[in-house]
Amino acid sequence: MFLISYYLVVNGITFVVWGYDKFRAKLHQWRISENTLFALIILGGGIGALIGMTVFRHKTRKLRFKIIAVTGVIVHTILFFYFQG
Repeated sequence: MFLISYYLVVNGITFVVWGYDKFRAKLHQWRISENTLFALIILGGGIGALIGMTVFRHKTRKLRFKIIAVTGVIVHTILFFYFQG
């Protein structure tokens, strides 16, 4: 149950951060660093990132983000099922 809650929170935060970064980009203001976005994916927010890319049309041209997000989803899916037993 903890892992489900963890992934819901991390992906929710990642989705919101993706939207906030897009909002800031449209205003030509200070942005969330790419390293922060990558860190959120690595921490388990790959699904939130992929949904954020689709909904906000943000970072969709950067192949690096797509690859890391999909890889993150695969790795965290494996980890989830491993630790759930």
